[in-house]
Amino acid sequence: MTSMPAASPAPMTAEEFLAIPAREGERLELIEGELIVMEGALLQHQLALGNLYGLLWTWSRTEPDRGLVALEVDTQLDRHNVLLPDLQWYAPGRELDATRRPQPLGDLVAEVRSPSTWARDVGIKRDLYERHGAGELWLVDPAARSVLVFARTTPDAPRFDTVTERTADESLTSALLPGFAVDVAAIFG
Repeated sequence: MTSMPAASPAPMTAEEFLAIPAREGERLELIEGELIVMEGALLQHQLALGNLYGLLWTWSRTEPDRGLVALEVDTQLDRHNVLLPDLQWYAPGRELDATRRPQPLGDLVAEVRSPSTWARDVGIKRDLYERHGAGELWLVDPAARSVLVFARTTPDAPRFDTVTERTADESLTSALLPGFAVDVAAIFG
């Protein structure tokens, strides 16, 4: 008698994921239909994220029409993917409803290295952000004191077609953020 392999569970949908009651301090993502529970972030992660947010927020407020910067908002990409990027920037004129969950994908996304998430950040999540149209992805690495910048040379480029690494002694800029320039070291200060 041969045994039948056990049926694998059906991938969770975004609708099912978004119906999970929120619990304070719990950070969840849905990646390719799999529920991911993320561990708490290290202090170096939080400091780098806070500094980057502060730098972008200040830039966005110094002149009108510089968009919106948001921290850790549920972002639905498709039926089986709801990510929780560390930081997103939305271009001016984007239609957002601050009272709803989830939000759409930002024009620029940043993920800060954390031991429990980095493999996904540089792998499947980078691929998902690219496939779903993020204009830029910044992978911020506090341990290396550097930022990997994945970008599209034109808004309609089908893939990230440039990758640059900015180190602590260099400046971080973006074609999406006119006038934005910060020393990478300021992110890790």
